[in-house]
Amino acid sequence: MFWKSFNSFIVPLFILIPIIIGLSKYKFLPKGLKIICYFLIITALINTCATIVGRVFHTNNLPLAHLFTLVEGFMLINFYQVILEQSKKSTFFLVLKILFVTFCIANALFLQSVFTFNSYTKFIESVVCILFSLNYFAKIATQETEEKVLRMPFFYFNSGLFLYFSGSFILFIFSNILLQNLSNTTMLIFWSMHSVMIWIMYFLFTIGFILCKK
Repeated sequence: MFWKSFNSFIVPLFILIPIIIGLSKYKFLPKGLKIICYFLIITALINTCATIVGRVFHTNNLPLAHLFTLVEGFMLINFYQVILEQSKKSTFFLVLKILFVTFCIANALFLQSVFTFNSYTKFIESVVCILFSLNYFAKIATQETEEKVLRMPFFYFNSGLFLYFSGSFILFIFSNILLQNLSNTTMLIFWSMHSVMIWIMYFLFTIGFILCKK
């Protein structure tokens, strides 16, 4: 019972904490953290819609998962473009965003129905975010002392994203197979692990917003 409540209510509602703190400091947030603020708000809205569609109308809500992955990936690529200090006109990031959006649309049209979990696009998104996260860690490792790093808001946002995507990596790859072959009890364990990783990410986001100062 606890894990069902944790997955369905505690974690989805916990997102309000970093959103509230982020909005309270919005005026002096750097551009990268404003992107995260928008990302959290959009996440909360789509998750709310998915819950209503699934629990109230008892309808397959996976089309929203396809949409969310497209929006999430696009926003996180923008986030890393900012914190890795790349120009808005960076050809690499522009091409990456176009390719990612194109693949999400092609996947929904030709590879994985919008009524099944979009494991292919989640896999690609995970790889991209993990590589960018490692790039950021390498960047600050050569520039900052450990004490100063722990005071940097971006460190906590990057850590949250790295832990979430690296932890969910295997789950995204085999999600459709798992959904078809495992019992409901076993699936609850897997999705509870996923929810724990989301909670950790939101917790680290909260610390990051708290550390933001004028």
